[in-house]
Parts: sequence; structure tokens; C-alpha cells
Amino acid sequence: MMLAPADFFAELRKGVKARLPAPMREFRTSRGRGRLMKLHFGEPAFHYEAWHHTGAGRLEIGLHFEASSAENDAAFEFFRSRMVQVKASLPRAELEPWDRGWSRLYETLPAARLDDGVVKEAVESMTTYIVTLQPLLDQYLRSRE
Repeated sequence: MMLAPADFFAELRKGVKARLPAPMREFRTSRGRGRLMKLHFGEPAFHYEAWHHTGAGRLEIGLHFEASSAENDAAFEFFRSRMVQVKASLPRAELEPWDRGWSRLYETLPAARLDDGVVKEAVESMTTYIVTLQPLLDQYLRSRE
């Protein structure tokens, strides 16, 4: 069944919350303009994102680094040195510098339209990203204190 963007992202949020281990269920979300949702654990500049690229027919799932250029570069290097470990759980993950001095660790899924099948795949993917990357992100955030 086709889903409106608001319904798709509401289902994604509920699905991720239900699938995460109990200690990880306390997260915050926000909806950006258009077709995206951000999820974070207290550091909004370092957030998980689901973004529907309508023109490409793809759904991006990943961890975004959207702090200062220096912070983003440090996070990028931290994760770059751990990509073998990351790819053991996220084999399609790519780490790249991005727009405005930001970086992202992400993959895309086929999503010509938002429907029940895409939300199911997105829940699985985003849950795996969070469970895999949040311990590393916590380690990185502690290292800069």
C-alpha cells in the first residue's frame, strides 16, 4: 500500500523504536522539509537520517555529521579508520564528505514510491545502522571531551 510521506516516516519511527534494544529506545526525531526524518541521541549535529530522493527513486539511510567542519572532519577520520569493522555489519555502507563541509556514512535502498515494503526494509536498515554505529559514535563523542 502506498504511504504519504508523513505516514511513512511515522511508521519508520515506530518500527525502529520497537526493534531497537530497550536502552536505545530513548531517541529524538525531527522531520525536515520534504521527505526526510532525523533521529539522534542528544547530539543533533550527529544524527541518523532517512531521506527519500524522489528523483532517483532511492531512500538514503545513514549517519550524518553536520557539525562544524573541524568536528565533521574529526568524525570522518574516526569512522574512516573503523570502516572494516563497520562494513562487517553494514556491507553496503559508504563514507564520504558531502555538502557544506558535512559528511555521511550511508547507503541507499530502492524506493520509487513509499510503501509498506520500503518501510519494512527501512526499519531493518536504520535499526542496523543505529545498533552498529551508535556505540562507535558514543566512543567518538567521549573522545572529544
